[in-house]
Amino acid sequence: MNRLEGETSTTQQRYREIPLIALGILLNLVPAAVVSAVKLPVYVDAVGTILITLALGMRAGVVTGVLSFLIGGVTQNPVMPFFAGTQAAIAIYVHLMARHGWFRSVGRIIPCGIGLGIVAAIVSAPVIVRVFGGVTNSGASLIVSYLLASGKSVINSVVLSGLGAEPLDKTAQCLMAFWLLRGIPKSALAGLKTGSLHQNRMDV
Repeated sequence: MNRLEGETSTTQQRYREIPLIALGILLNLVPAAVVSAVKLPVYVDAVGTILITLALGMRAGVVTGVLSFLIGGVTQNPVMPFFAGTQAAIAIYVHLMARHGWFRSVGRIIPCGIGLGIVAAIVSAPVIVRVFGGVTNSGASLIVSYLLASGKSVINSVVLSGLGAEPLDKTAQCLMAFWLLRGIPKSALAGLKTGSLHQNRMDV
């Protein structure tokens, strides 16, 4: 393959990624809007980030997550852009774990999802404490408020709330992304080489 053919192939790959990234953004924002409206102590705002990271790789996953939260800050909740960094961390973690086959089966995904929840809780905690004083308008803030009322410090309340809610939330989202990818026809996934589909046997 000469240089021109290589550049053409890369350009075609980029154009193919655009609608998939758009789908990932929708998968982040739509469930998040529903959950936020009913004030559940979970988030369900990273299914698209996880799915796109698995299908297209870390770069596309970071783009999906960050754009989701920037758009969500305008259309849904002004708090969301402050957590764009958490979305980037999610994409990086998922990419690293997926490269080692941690999305091959439900049995592997569960501990992987728990680890992702811990990472998300740790990355988000400083933002919640420093920017919002420990309480945002999410359902998880109800847990923080309860812990604060019980006499715990702000940082301890935020961390405990995150560690209580995030592992379950992120494990569920990893499973949702896994099942969605499993349900997509293999022909639609053919040619996606930048993600981790092969390492997790999703392309066969």
